[in-house]
Amino acid sequence: MAYPPQRSVRGSTEVSDDRSAGPEAGLPRVFDVYERLGHADPTGAWDTFCRTHNWAAPLAGADPAADPGGAPPAARPAEGGRLLSGAWRLPSAYRRARWLALRSGPADSAPADGRPPEGRALYVVEVGALERTGGIDGDALLIRLRDLYIPAGLTAGTEGRDLRADEAAFLWVAVTGMAMGVARHVLERVADLDQDAVPSGAPTAGLGALLERRRESVRRDLTLVARPGEGVASHGIVRQVEESHHLVRDVYAAAYEYALPRSRAVHPLERIMAGSAPVLQHARFTTSLLPAVGTTSD
Repeated sequence: MAYPPQRSVRGSTEVSDDRSAGPEAGLPRVFDVYERLGHADPTGAWDTFCRTHNWAAPLAGADPAADPGGAPPAARPAEGGRLLSGAWRLPSAYRRARWLALRSGPADSAPADGRPPEGRALYVVEVGALERTGGIDGDALLIRLRDLYIPAGLTAGTEGRDLRADEAAFLWVAVTGMAMGVARHVLERVADLDQDAVPSGAPTAGLGALLERRRESVRRDLTLVARPGEGVASHGIVRQVEESHHLVRDVYAAAYEYALPRSRAVHPLERIMAGSAPVLQHARFTTSLLPAVGTTSD
């Protein structure tokens, strides 16, 4: 669910017009721009990114299909995502793909929840998961789904600029920057709870220092990669991305466990964490969705 942008109570970090920085900007600047965006606008950063960049463009696509006796493809809103039902025509090369982007049908109107309108949405699913559900008819090249849950972080929009397969590192770094900016915002909001709300010794205090060190480490490695002739994999960017995402999840877990249960009323932090969930959903799969040549990611 999308919410209006939230400002950090410790001083808003303004995001300038470079919020749509693309692959041409260079990885260090991409990281800085999207980290600031995640911090200043934790509940809208992902929507902004998806409106600007179609990250699912390099994936194998499947078109809606007429399934005799079945309803047309549809996606119903669900908490944190959508439930997908209907039939899709598979590309002939689907067996060689790890991920599929299921295209939605024609749109009558845009939904009111901030997600991409039907007709311009791409729902990304793992081929292996589909095969395990028995939904694939390999002979007819059809996939039939009934209420398959698609997280909001695996929904892309076609209105933005198509990313290329060789721009995978841009996706990794932008998502990592957003996730770390959101985590920084969350920790600031935890610090603003009543003193008695978070017990002394809670891990949220130490996580702030870990997050800052991680940010410096990622920025340092991205600067090395920015040198001419340096490869993406040569300085461990995949490892940095994945370890950064683990740290962000630790921040969320600590906030849920130590801060929210002890706040005296429903805290705005709850809404921020729910609204920024798509970034974390996507971050879990970032390096496998668009793996770069030469990395060890599957």
